[in-house]
Amino acid sequence: MCMSQSNQPDQQVPISPALENSEISTDPKCLFLTPEASKSSGSSLNLSTSAENLIGECGNSLEERLTLDPMPFVPQPLVNNPFDQAPQNADAEWRKRKQRGETSEVIDELMNYQGMQAVKETFLAVKSHVDICKKQGRDPKLDRYNIVFQGNPGTGKTTVARLYAKLLHEIGILDCDYVKETSGVILAARDTLYLKRKLKRMLFNGGVLFIDEAYQLVSPHADIQGKRALDLILKTMEDNIGRLVVIFTGHKEEMEAFFEHQPGLPGRIPNIDSQYHGQMKVEGGFDGLAMRIAIQRLAESSNSRSFGNTRTVDNLSTQISRRQSQRLCQMATSNPQNDPDYLLFTQDDIIGPEPLKAGNNSAAMTHLQSLVGIDNVKKYVQSMVRLMQANYQRELRGIKPRRLPLNQLFVGQPGTGKTTVARLYGSILADLGILSRGDVVLKTPADFIGDCVGKSERLTQKILDASVGKVLVIDEAYMLDPGDPGREQDRFKTGVLDTIVANIQGSPNEDRCIIMVGYEDRITDMFHHANPGLRRRFNINNMCRFENYNISQLDQILSLKMREQDLTCTPEARKVAHDILQRASTRPSFANASEVESCLAQAKANFEARLNSQELEDVLFDDTLQAHDFDKDLDRTKLDCRDLLEGEVQESVIQKFISYQTRFHAAKQRGLDVGFLVPTRFIFKGPPGTGKRTTAQAMGRFFYNIELLPTDEVLQYSTVDFVGEYVGSTPPKTRKLLAKALGKVVFIDNVDRLGAGHYETEAVNEIVHFLNQRAHDGKIVVILAGGNAEINSLFSKHSNLAGPFPEEMEFNGLSAKTCISLLDRKLRSKGIDIEPTLQSAGIDCHDLKLEMLFEKMQYLSDWRNSHDGNYLANEILGKSLESMGSGNAL
Repeated sequence: MCMSQSNQPDQQVPISPALENSEISTDPKCLFLTPEASKSSGSSLNLSTSAENLIGECGNSLEERLTLDPMPFVPQPLVNNPFDQAPQNADAEWRKRKQRGETSEVIDELMNYQGMQAVKETFLAVKSHVDICKKQGRDPKLDRYNIVFQGNPGTGKTTVARLYAKLLHEIGILDCDYVKETSGVILAARDTLYLKRKLKRMLFNGGVLFIDEAYQLVSPHADIQGKRALDLILKTMEDNIGRLVVIFTGHKEEMEAFFEHQPGLPGRIPNIDSQYHGQMKVEGGFDGLAMRIAIQRLAESSNSRSFGNTRTVDNLSTQISRRQSQRLCQMATSNPQNDPDYLLFTQDDIIGPEPLKAGNNSAAMTHLQSLVGIDNVKKYVQSMVRLMQANYQRELRGIKPRRLPLNQLFVGQPGTGKTTVARLYGSILADLGILSRGDVVLKTPADFIGDCVGKSERLTQKILDASVGKVLVIDEAYMLDPGDPGREQDRFKTGVLDTIVANIQGSPNEDRCIIMVGYEDRITDMFHHANPGLRRRFNINNMCRFENYNISQLDQILSLKMREQDLTCTPEARKVAHDILQRASTRPSFANASEVESCLAQAKANFEARLNSQELEDVLFDDTLQAHDFDKDLDRTKLDCRDLLEGEVQESVIQKFISYQTRFHAAKQRGLDVGFLVPTRFIFKGPPGTGKRTTAQAMGRFFYNIELLPTDEVLQYSTVDFVGEYVGSTPPKTRKLLAKALGKVVFIDNVDRLGAGHYETEAVNEIVHFLNQRAHDGKIVVILAGGNAEINSLFSKHSNLAGPFPEEMEFNGLSAKTCISLLDRKLRSKGIDIEPTLQSAGIDCHDLKLEMLFEKMQYLSDWRNSHDGNYLANEILGKSLESMGSGNAL
């Protein structure tokens, strides 16, 4: 008789039918519920008796994951169930199976929930596995059905746990459907005697132990008590298979330490044939081709430090049993009248299907091919599958397969899909039978680096042990760069890379894939500075390069995201969004697909703000994004240049801007590319103080207004900013400054100094090379400024500057009347009328002598126009204030 759950003193987790943001991932002993479900297109659960690793080895044996979707349910791409045989529509599959005579009250209850396809597929797969075991004459109670749920609070973990307990009881795995609920905090706070009593009471009738926040058992504050409790649970559940099932739950990030706890716990080599009572049959015989290939693969992998002896044999037998279950269920689905041989293991069961066939049937491969862009990555994966097919055929002919390292370098800018592809890559490798699990472990360099000598090596070893059978993704891997070997290196980072080199071989049968992600130049530097063995583990000459999305691909991504969110927009709004994304692509910090997210998020925020300002009746019928939702400053293109520049720069410059604006509007009306019709490289020639810097600032606003640049920011540099301090330092310094300026206006003053020496010449050559690249056309506005004679001298020394800088603006010295006007404006900006101010300084503003005075000053060799005009204004203001201080009225 089962004990009543209400009699238990431990905390109860409320039942919630809303199962959201969760995912199931399974291991021979552990099913997983985590928030990544729909992202992994390749998932696998194997409850075969041949998988004997302990739950304490979770770091080494966690299987792929399935999704538990939030409601309302949005159909997701097919993800594999525990035995890879469940259909996309679990409800339809269950109806078919019921027509064939299958029954289950628990599954009927589960099917009443909307969505939750992954959960339904998992339950169907467990039932299928038990049915197959019975037909094979095996006892399904010998298998492990322990589970790990990873997800946020309130995602329905307890609901699934109770349904799971009912299912195991219904299909005869457990004698009781009792669920005992507790938490890692409670168990870590109590002594082991308390836990022993609880476990002993449970074992009397059996049932399910539900441990919420299980990661608390191995958290730092739990000290040794929590780890002892976990060890006791692991041993008890291993000793009581068929009577006790344990469910661990927790947040995904915090559960990492739990998975890495005691990765070396021993397993045992299963006697598969004895489970089939000596009736097991193998295509070709036990010493046939398929078995020889399987044994040869084991022998080759034994050279790796990650080879786990019995554990590795466990993993192989698990894969074999999983493939057989998949085949049998597919046969039952396609032809219900067929009576397959449940004791036969075919060649495909033993060594896996042909890679080309498996690739064509892989949901992850289909998902990868459907992604926007990344064509070179798709070609790489297809090429890899073809090489695997060639190796498969070589093995069948008794020829040693070619070396095919799985480790890879993913390089590219943010938002290009590197992590998404890494997850799909892992699922594809699992579908091809290359990896035993295929789920993705995402780490950063901070997870590897310790704070004392030897700790980095220990942390790295734990992570590597936990990644067997999986894809380990190291994001921003270049941060592990130990530095130039010619100088003092960071020994903590060196320890990390040396440990990686010592543990991976890059061999074809190594059950692990490591992907390093980052910027290409910095990843390359790291490999030059690291242990030379690292280059042999990763093919640095064949990196997977993720190119930036072009504007057409960004438009596709925007359309996709709007469909996903049921959003619509006007054609004008779509054009504005297109222009925003095109301008964003000029920025050095361009984040690719993330820019689409930002653009759409801003549009939705502006849309909501607009609705809040409208009458309720209008709001009810307004559900379409408008052009102004995407760009609130959309009307800036209608601003008149004269209004922007009047009084700031001389008339000839204003006329230039007006001509550019006319070009812009005419080109836009005709649908022409404006970027090639408005110049973006300028020479400003003229004496100091004639408005060159002011004009540059106005240019920032002008190019932003006509939508050629994403910002009105103006960067001001001088020659010394480009020149390095030692040989070879000038080119990279210049490139860095120019790359930083993409999408902006760059004003370089005093350029005459660029002709001064060798370093300056290097800077000029680098500027010319940068601007001549087609990728930078229309993405940066560069202004070279200086005096007439100095500019002419520079161009005579560097004739290559003439090509990139065809547009020239000449700034003449300011006239006397202009100087007086500037003086008047300067003083009025301080709230002072010029006439009484000048009179208090002893100057008659109506006297022609004032104008003549300015004309005389203009002939001085050091006259600096507006600079000296500002100086005079300050002096006049000072004299006026002195007069006021002496008692005279201002």
